[in-house]
Amino acid sequence: MVRLGQKPALIVIDMQNGFCDPGGFMNKIGLDYTTSAEAIEPISRLLAAARRAGIPIFFTRYSLNADYSDAGLLLDLFPAIKEAGGMIRGTWDADIVDGLAPLDGEHVIDKTRYSAFYDTDLERQLREPGVDTLIVCGVTTNICVESTVRDAFFRDIHVIVPSDGTAAVTPELHEGALRDFEYGFGQVATVAELEEALASLPQAVAR
Repeated sequence: MVRLGQKPALIVIDMQNGFCDPGGFMNKIGLDYTTSAEAIEPISRLLAAARRAGIPIFFTRYSLNADYSDAGLLLDLFPAIKEAGGMIRGTWDADIVDGLAPLDGEHVIDKTRYSAFYDTDLERQLREPGVDTLIVCGVTTNICVESTVRDAFFRDIHVIVPSDGTAAVTPELHEGALRDFEYGFGQVATVAELEEALASLPQAVAR
């Protein structure tokens, strides 16, 4: 049974063209983008449920300067990102995919590191309404999702990760991260289970 807490919120991590589209940087540098693309549909259902429930919704964009001066060590590990023009702020590659476009009033956070908490005001935006539980979906499970999950846990915010609302470039990386979440950081659930839990919130709008 999913435990949502008193004040849940949803954060959608890096569901951007660069990660999810065949024209994006991931495909250009030889990493599998298809698993990220397959997560769009379940995340759209989760977004719809969160909107009906009236909970705060956040999106992140991994977005970098055109000269990559703010990329830190990322290019040491993935130098081909620069050659592909990946994640440059203000470009199509860095945009959130059309199928998951934020609505007015939903928060969009630009970040330059894996974690959504690093050098952003996400924590302040969560503390102000008293969020105690964060549903973390998006990509990739073992990198940006995992970094955000860990940082939320360290801030004493409960975490729930949808197993089918996250994705990594290989099944092994995805499943390994989910096992870590369940073992040491919070709950792992399905999108269907989260839809049901969100629909049970007192403020939820009937379908």
